[in-house]
Amino acid sequence: MGNKYDERFTLRITDVAHGGLSVGRFEDRVVFVRGAIPGELVSVELTQARAKFLRGVVVDVIEPSEKRVEHPWPAGAAGISGAADFGHIDLAWQRELKTQVLRGQIRRIGGEPLAEHLANCDVRVRPIDDGDGWHWRTRLDLVKMSTGFGMYHERSHDLVPIDAMPLGVWDFDDLDLFGARWDSAIKTGDKVRVVSPSTGENVLCNGNAVFCAPGVRTAATVEQIVGDDATMHHYDVHANGFWQMHLRAPKVLLSSVLEALDVQESMKIVDLFAGAGLFSVPIAKRVGESGRVLAVEGSKTACVDAAGNLEGMDWAQVSNRRIDSAFISRCVADADCVIADPPRAGLGVESARVLANSPAQRIALISCDPASMARDAAAMVAAGRHVKSIEGFDIFPNTHHFEVVTIFE
Repeated sequence: MGNKYDERFTLRITDVAHGGLSVGRFEDRVVFVRGAIPGELVSVELTQARAKFLRGVVVDVIEPSEKRVEHPWPAGAAGISGAADFGHIDLAWQRELKTQVLRGQIRRIGGEPLAEHLANCDVRVRPIDDGDGWHWRTRLDLVKMSTGFGMYHERSHDLVPIDAMPLGVWDFDDLDLFGARWDSAIKTGDKVRVVSPSTGENVLCNGNAVFCAPGVRTAATVEQIVGDDATMHHYDVHANGFWQMHLRAPKVLLSSVLEALDVQESMKIVDLFAGAGLFSVPIAKRVGESGRVLAVEGSKTACVDAAGNLEGMDWAQVSNRRIDSAFISRCVADADCVIADPPRAGLGVESARVLANSPAQRIALISCDPASMARDAAAMVAAGRHVKSIEGFDIFPNTHHFEVVTIFE
């Protein structure tokens, strides 16, 4: 970094960008800022200087936005751990900013043809409950400190001590994570995952060991229940395996996908990146013995979970393998509907094109990154698919993340 940028500087925030960033300009460079809100005048501390842009974090708000609120958890703020990097923004306005990001990525990454294709769609990020955006997270990733636990400081390997976790569900209080209770049970520096399942004990995973209290081992799997009194689906999932973090997200995503795909008896369904079988289990029940379900997943642990959750439904098969365009071309050749729930990197252009050219009547794409979603959707539309619907869900309130479900015909 040159001396010209070593000091703090003041700038007006003019826009919001993907990744929890706000945008301003300092002299001839674009500046991406953490912890700001569009419209604010802020003092920024430089964190990175590149030839065409700068990065920084807010250290003082000179003219605050009317949408700014006091962050209830300073350790989670942008520029610290970043675990609640939107916690300084009014909850309704968070969703408005996320909607702007979603629309912006559709236009910038997807391009004008995709933006025009979606012109008649109500593209926005919606709440999934009427809560205040706190106490929704059922999985926490922490690092053991000499006393208590911490999280990594943004863009650093330094640890931030955590004495509370207001994003986490209230049930985590039972584990007493933020005192000295676990000090003699977990080695300093160990990474742990803490899980609050639908039923049963809250647990802490340290490697392959699962504890319900310091030194007290318990079962390696937890039970997750999705649905309501009319339709209930039960899943056994490895405690350190993948499951949606928001306690209401599985039901919301499942309802959205099932309603849009209109799965009927005897259909052939392919579930790509199937995880523990969130979609495969209810779909297998719907298609029945005369139908067929192929659940494909790269994680061996998730495949074990999915196979167990589909036990007794012989028409549902689980395949553990890498998912690429060549495999997609083979496995969807006779599918009526396809579900794809890829990781943050998305499908990729070639896989999206292959999927779009399949004979599937309908395709559901579940995306946790709006940029990869826009890229993949653009490729599928260019290959001849039509977007039936696109819905953004705020399943990560008080953070910049959200989920998008896109249905193609």
